[in-house]
Amino acid sequence: MTTSKINILLIEDNETDAFLVQSDLQRAMGDQISLVHAERLSSALELLQQHSFDLILSDLTLPDSDGITTINRLRESAADIPIAVLSFRDDEKLAIKIIKAGAQDYLVKGSLTEGVLARVIRYSIERKRIEESNRKAQKRFQTIFEKAPLGIALINLQTGKYYDVNPKYASIAGRGVNELLSINQSDIVHPDDLPSYKDDIAHIINQQLHDSKIVKRILRSDMSVIWIEMSIVLFEMIGDLEVCYLCMIEDVTERKRMIENLRHLTTHLQDIREEERTRIGREIHDVLGGTLTVLKMDLDWLSKKINTEPMHERIMSLYQLTGEAIETARRVSVNLRPNVLDHLGLYGAIEWLIREFEQRTNIKCSLESTIPNVSCINKHHETSIFRIIQEAFINIARHAKATKVDIELLEDQDGLVITIKDNGIGITESQLLSHGSFGIIGMNERMQQLGGKLEIVGSPVEGSMVTLRIPVATIGLFEESIND
Repeated sequence: MTTSKINILLIEDNETDAFLVQSDLQRAMGDQISLVHAERLSSALELLQQHSFDLILSDLTLPDSDGITTINRLRESAADIPIAVLSFRDDEKLAIKIIKAGAQDYLVKGSLTEGVLARVIRYSIERKRIEESNRKAQKRFQTIFEKAPLGIALINLQTGKYYDVNPKYASIAGRGVNELLSINQSDIVHPDDLPSYKDDIAHIINQQLHDSKIVKRILRSDMSVIWIEMSIVLFEMIGDLEVCYLCMIEDVTERKRMIENLRHLTTHLQDIREEERTRIGREIHDVLGGTLTVLKMDLDWLSKKINTEPMHERIMSLYQLTGEAIETARRVSVNLRPNVLDHLGLYGAIEWLIREFEQRTNIKCSLESTIPNVSCINKHHETSIFRIIQEAFINIARHAKATKVDIELLEDQDGLVITIKDNGIGITESQLLSHGSFGIIGMNERMQQLGGKLEIVGSPVEGSMVTLRIPVATIGLFEESIND
């Protein structure tokens, strides 16, 4: 296998120096190199147009060019070819200037050896190859950056200052690229979202998070408001205290609108379902329950009038079945819409639910509260809270294998906190995240409608705990303490 030769262009007007360099190169590299010699810069520029070279070795002072100008003119004609400068001056400051001008190396003529020349050739070509690779990678990145369908910005999170912004980012933000580069990212955030935005950014910086997502509203230059999702990724360290982050934004206004519409629809359907439950419950209680009660009274009257067997026994059997039917109708009616929720309010309904659960399942329950009464400004909210607690008790009965449940109602600065803790086997992460956990999904949906927060945790040792955090705007709390 033959290896292609390294083509070198030597630009040197001093014949003695040119001969010495050629000799040293031949001894260092042998037949690995092919060398072409030019005495003037103009001749060298013509050769560069006609041939392909891997390296330029050039004297700094030529008959038709001198100093940095020589390097600049070579760079203009051969930007991709590495240049090593030959000079008789051992001047460190000059060497730095030459390197900054674009040369790969600075060689002092009197100190050249075969080893130095071989190293310079290989290192210069390799450095140029790396530079070219980096340049191409940077160009690819810049093309992706400019053409990406996603809004991308390079930003200093500490100051909020933009380093760079792509056109899509500017389009989403409704501002020009130059305008964004002159302001901070916080300047485009909606004033109502600015405090939470600053808290989120401070959290990302303090926790040194490498990948985060936040959703905020931004105010565009035409005063329109849109929702954006920001993906913030650590990009590079610029200095000891300065970090560059990649901020990718996406307009999620339509998605937010659809979710909000779905939430309103869900709320509407839940309200319709509660109204239908109330209507059916009342029908069962008033009509069916009333009819069965009259039937039971008549059977009781018949049982006293007819004492002969087997008729009396048959009447008593029907009397008993009618009583069971009345109890079933009452239980169905109560499950559809507990009357205590209408008559005693939320607190009384929670007490009733606990007593009914304890009697039905034989699971011991305890209720502690620092609040003497709880009421909602909106009765629909009252129903939602009751249904969430009811669903929690249903899950305990079905899955927890618990023998004890503790319920606690507390008031804090934000509103009402209700905790339901059992000593069962504990809910698992997979159960919490399962798409089939419709009960938990419904609980979360109701809490979002209340503007509150639902937390569910579990472990095999400590059981499960459900925490409802209901904002003070939703709930009305009586101020006097229970112990007063």
